[in-house]
Amino acid sequence: MSQSSRSSFQLRPHDAQGIWESNVRRYRTYAHELLAELEVFCEEVKAQWPARPGSSIDPKLHPEIAKLAGQRDRASDSVRIYSAMAVEGFLNLYGVVRLGQSAFDEHFERLGLVPKLRVLLLVCDALQIGRDDQLVDLLSKLAEGRNALVHPKAREVPGPLAEPTKIRVPEVAREAVANMEAFFKEFEVAVPAASYLISKKPDL
Repeated sequence: MSQSSRSSFQLRPHDAQGIWESNVRRYRTYAHELLAELEVFCEEVKAQWPARPGSSIDPKLHPEIAKLAGQRDRASDSVRIYSAMAVEGFLNLYGVVRLGQSAFDEHFERLGLVPKLRVLLLVCDALQIGRDDQLVDLLSKLAEGRNALVHPKAREVPGPLAEPTKIRVPEVAREAVANMEAFFKEFEVAVPAASYLISKKPDL
């Protein structure tokens, strides 16, 4: 039996020397900036809404307010996506730093977010976390919010009078940013030596 495909593997230290590229800081900043914009859009829509709160309007009759509401909703969706991308980007960065590019790409890159987190901590830090761990819970919420937007599903409506699915704006976006920040904080608690890879919360 040939053993030419076998080789020893050395886990890199937390403070490994090298140069790495990542969009973590940018995505984290975007999430905060877009949340700030969203808050403004929400106040403007609320102030200008021509009907009672919670009721719909005809976009053809109120094109300007409809456009503003569209900007509000787009900002809300973007906050949720960038919050999840910031955390995913961090996990990928951490994996590449500790394992090297080739090993990470071959064994970890295509894993789902929660399996990636659990296996990375197990392999890199000898830390086994359960499915009910706070890190897993926070990551799951971020991933679910992101997946609902980037992997959209169709829903059959039972009748013309059925209530459409409503997204709480800006609450869901606030929760996404809060979960993102809580994840980074909790990861630092779990792996203090990795704190230098986690950008500080943007000052906005």
